[in-house]
Parts: sequence; structure tokens; C-alpha cells
Amino acid sequence: MLGLAKIALSLLGASSVLAKGDRIEADVHQLRSLSLELPFIDEGFQMRNYDFGGDAIVNTLSHIRLTADQSSRMGYVWSTSTLPSEYWKLDFEIKVGGKGGYLYGDGMAMFVATERMSPGPVFGNRDYFTGLGLFFDTYPNGKHDFATPFVMGMVGDGKTAYDGAHDGDANRLGMCEAYFRNLKDATKVSVTYMKGEFVNVQLQLQPKDKWINCFTMTNVTLPEHAYLGFTALTGDISDNHDLLSVRAETMRPEALKNYNYMPNVPVTVTPPIGSSSLAFVFKLVLVVGACGGLFVGYKKYAATSAQRF
Repeated sequence: MLGLAKIALSLLGASSVLAKGDRIEADVHQLRSLSLELPFIDEGFQMRNYDFGGDAIVNTLSHIRLTADQSSRMGYVWSTSTLPSEYWKLDFEIKVGGKGGYLYGDGMAMFVATERMSPGPVFGNRDYFTGLGLFFDTYPNGKHDFATPFVMGMVGDGKTAYDGAHDGDANRLGMCEAYFRNLKDATKVSVTYMKGEFVNVQLQLQPKDKWINCFTMTNVTLPEHAYLGFTALTGDISDNHDLLSVRAETMRPEALKNYNYMPNVPVTVTPPIGSSSLAFVFKLVLVVGACGGLFVGYKKYAATSAQRF
């Protein structure tokens, strides 16, 4: 009987864990009006929940190309409805790349802002925006102690300009190095927001890679009635900037009171080594190896010369 009682208690505990998990899943609500998936357009050849403009092109078989790999291009796509004000989670896929081997840019961005469809110099969006800006920057305008490309976040108040001359140094609330350019597959990005608590950004550069905790901004409250936008910009140098999919979700207010959604990851993490850093290490090894080879050759030559005399 004691054994049966233990089994019963174990089953009861397992069912309670499953039930709690089921309740969490049941609390998740996909925001279909803010999601984007193939073929992006409806039967009437219209984007039902988004508007796009500038140089953006919708490819119904694969992606939305915000800019082609051509100079002086600007493209954008903006939702027609606003995000919830308390909590949301966005999962999207991007692909950035082109023919440029050493010079390319400028980059693309995700915005959660009260202003929409306002083209400008901040990765294709207006300056002095109000809300969250997440920038995928591929061109360094200034000197930094980190590698490019990188991902950074800022919160605009509608009055402060983006520090474009220094790649947002004056605005940066979080960043990480991440070489997302010219990869075989799309890069996955996950952004989670909880009002007054945090914005967390995570990346999966390639399908088999581990997720990177890029950064977490704490004590963040974004404005209400904010739209979701994706933008891109090229100047004298260029790249393809593609958006492949967007999934948006939220949770019921009751669930937010009962659960702690703060990501179980450190606020500050060591940035992943960018390709430029790896290239520097590789070149350093080559130089050291070459110097070593020359030294050994010289020693052998000196020894041979000495034997002749």
C-alpha cells in the first residue's frame, strides 16, 4: 500500500507540473495582426496588416527585401495595428548580405515606435523617434573597441537625436557583437518586453548554433500605441536587407500577475567574437609563424656559412 501511495503521489506531482505548463502555454496568445509569414499578401495581392514603401519589394516565395544590394536605397514595412502595452514577444528572421567584401552597409532596424511610415536617416526611419530602436549595424562610422557587425538598442524620447556619427554611442543601452552578415541561413532574433521591467534580445545566428543572450535593458517602459516596423538603409555602400518572417505574441493580464517572465540569463554577457576579431587573431598567427620560419631559415643559413670557412 505504501508503494502504491508513493506512485499515486508521484503521478499527482507530475500532473500538477504538466497542468502548470499547460496553463502557461494556454496563456500565450499569438498576435496574428502583427505577424508576417509567406506569402505575405492575401488573395487581393495586398498586405492585410502591414504597409510597405520606399524601395522595399515583396517576394511572395521567400522574403521581403527592404533594400537591394544597391547604393542609396531605403525601404520599410510597418504594422497597421499597435502592440500591447504590457507585454509582448517578437520572433523574427533576417538575412543580410551582398557582394561587398570589405565595405558594405549600412544596416537594418526593428522599431516599436509611435510614429510609423516616416522614412529618414536612422536605418531608413526618421530621427527623433519615440520608442524602441533595435539596430543591426554593419558599417562603423567611428572607431570602437568592438567589432562590426553588431546589434544595439536604444529608447528614443522623441526629442533626442540618434548619434549616427558615432554609431549610437550616446544612445546605446545595450549591445553585442554578432556576425550576422553573409551567412548561409537566416538569423533568428527574439525580443521580449515587459512594461517597467526589461527588454531582452537574443540571437541565433545559424540553425545549429546556440542562442546568444545579446543584451537586456532593464527598467524600460515603452510608449503606448506603438507600431512595429522594420527598416533598412544603404548609402554609397550597400547590402541586401531581407525580412523573412515575424511572429508576435502576448499573454493574458492574469498570467502576467502570476508568473515572472524575466529571462533566466545574466544582464551583462561577454559579446561573441566577431569575424573581424577572428580575422585579426588568424593574421597574427600567420605573422608570428612567418617570422618564426624566417628566423629558423636564417639560423640554418648562418650555420652552413660557418661550416664553409
